[in-house]
Amino acid sequence: MNKYITAFLALVLLTFSAGAKKIKFDYSIVFVPEEGGVNFERITDDADCVLYTTYNRSGIFGKKKASGVDWWVNPQIAVSPDGKRLAYLNFKNGTQNIMVKDAHKGGASTQRTFRTTVEDFSWSPDGSTFCFTEVRNGHHGVYLVNADKGSVVKQISNGSDNDYAGIIAPDGNTIFFHRGEGLSSYSIWSYDRKSNLFSNYSRGMNPIVNTKAKNEIYCSRFTDAKESEIWRINFETGVEEIILSIPGRSFTTPQLSPDGRWLLVTGSSMAEKEKLVNTDIYVVRTDGSDLTQLTYHPGNDMSAVWAPDGKSIYFLSQRGSADKNVNVWKMSFNL
Repeated sequence: MNKYITAFLALVLLTFSAGAKKIKFDYSIVFVPEEGGVNFERITDDADCVLYTTYNRSGIFGKKKASGVDWWVNPQIAVSPDGKRLAYLNFKNGTQNIMVKDAHKGGASTQRTFRTTVEDFSWSPDGSTFCFTEVRNGHHGVYLVNADKGSVVKQISNGSDNDYAGIIAPDGNTIFFHRGEGLSSYSIWSYDRKSNLFSNYSRGMNPIVNTKAKNEIYCSRFTDAKESEIWRINFETGVEEIILSIPGRSFTTPQLSPDGRWLLVTGSSMAEKEKLVNTDIYVVRTDGSDLTQLTYHPGNDMSAVWAPDGKSIYFLSQRGSADKNVNVWKMSFNL
């Protein structure tokens, strides 16, 4: 129980009024009419026990709402830089760990961490390392482990802070992450692997490096209304720009496309016909224009990442399962 209480520190709460009686939906449907022309392919199956953290309930932040959905905003899947392997979080026998399988064929998985509670992770740009978050002694910390062999783990965070969503920058030296400093309060930090120095930059969470500009990241930020926006921050100039914000909506977990033109995000949604509050996948141009909803399935779609060629997207979804089980899916992208 304590694990889920502490997990709320990095959840986004979204609230909407359903406004009408919900229509029962068959979750075994793979796609809905609004998704016509998009190819969907399931990569994992139920035996993979894919971890998926979302709650369709209200009152998390102490204020009762009519209807709501909240989700774990940190990345829970990753694709290797060469596009050949898919990594995901597995929940089995009371533990959460990183598993790896063929990104195209699926098939058998190989366990890559042997921990207790791995919560999120990312793949290093050179493909050699996983940077992950684990809960130990009541604190969330950032760690490193070889992505291919061995089980030696290096601790990056100290034992008293709550750090999440670590990513290794293209230079292979800098690790960005966000630190929880209270309910809905997070800040962006970095760790220099050579000097062992920590630096604090700005308010935000889920940092991702802008590979097309020096000293820039994209991140999510909470508003006073506990909704989440997408921002771009330049550490050198101090310029902070809002990229995506819609009152009453939330968007998290930005992922920059390989060509640097699009941001892939998880966002709040409402399946109009079924009156189901859920999460869906969106893209928006890096200048904030052309927000486009990619998924419309009433089941939750989230934690999306790009394939290295930018032509496909991997994401977690409840689609294709009558029991609402979650698996990793792949969809085409051609905007």
